[in-house]
Amino acid sequence: MSDVRVTDAQALAFRIAGHHLHEHTDPLTAVAACGLQEYPPGHAAVALHARAGEVQDDHPVWDALVTVNAMRGAPYVVPRADVAVFTTALVPEEDDELRALVGSAVAKEVQAAGYGVGEALDLVASAAREGLADGPLDRDAFHQALRERLPDGLLPWCRGCASHHVRPGLWRALGPLGVTEMPGRAVWAPAAGTTVGTGDPSEARRELVRRFLRAYGPSTHSALASWAQTAPAHARRMFASVEDELVAVRQEGARRWVLAADLDRLLDPPAATGVRLLHGHDPYVAGPDRAALAPDPALRKALFPAVGRPGVVLVDGRLAGLWRARKKGRTLELSVDWSGRTIDLGDAPEALARLRGCDRVVLG
Repeated sequence: MSDVRVTDAQALAFRIAGHHLHEHTDPLTAVAACGLQEYPPGHAAVALHARAGEVQDDHPVWDALVTVNAMRGAPYVVPRADVAVFTTALVPEEDDELRALVGSAVAKEVQAAGYGVGEALDLVASAAREGLADGPLDRDAFHQALRERLPDGLLPWCRGCASHHVRPGLWRALGPLGVTEMPGRAVWAPAAGTTVGTGDPSEARRELVRRFLRAYGPSTHSALASWAQTAPAHARRMFASVEDELVAVRQEGARRWVLAADLDRLLDPPAATGVRLLHGHDPYVAGPDRAALAPDPALRKALFPAVGRPGVVLVDGRLAGLWRARKKGRTLELSVDWSGRTIDLGDAPEALARLRGCDRVVLG
């Protein structure tokens, strides 16, 4: 039987629903889809608002969440019960594939210093556990604890910091390795226990594939590897571990995969309504299929510059413009570069201003 054919439009609508951007859902469900990147700081709250509306500071969901270094080493807010899905699952089973976890430049530097990548990670993990044994440490104290416990070969000189310290690729890997979590901004603590995947990393890996495909499908193992910053061979094995749950489709001629349980949603995705202001590192915007998100090359270039990504205006699930915001005191200045006609943003700008710690917003 030939593969089912789907269009980019169907795929985008499927992803909008997978990210809970078609209609508001409860906060924990919104976070559990694929985590919310908390970089730059405060952006997870913006992403959560787009998916769940107003979430008050005393909402019980905050007690069920934790921040960890996860995909691509970035800090992510994820359900504590699901930490292993977004951390342990990223770690390749083969030692020679750990280069992808820390980055090729760091791997080369570590090996030039006479260490294997796995050996270096073990040393950094041991130093972190010892340094955090008495409780959380802020950024400077955490790095000082690592300096006191690591050999010189793992503490190269950093011109920007004017000090010796362990490379970010190594300490960011402490999240996936299950060593650290972040109870506050730039504060590290020993990782607490998790539920999904505890004692069974293979189940955490299978669940990561499922969540990736629900949010970013139809897709491939190569796209998973790129999104998660893990080894392609590791991603291929993860896909293979759930192959009995997958069906192949053709999206604009390319063969991709989706969960069989989600095929009906892909073929007839729910309609999206309302205005959403997403920041440039929102999980939906940061998906691996940039060409489908922004087919026009000029728009794609503007959306993904080398530095300083703009935010995205979604109107009824459609990319309608790019926004930038600047804080001036307690005022947020918001400007929008529309892709077509200007659209009323409703109360979305006021909500964005509150989330950014401002009292008022000015549209420019």
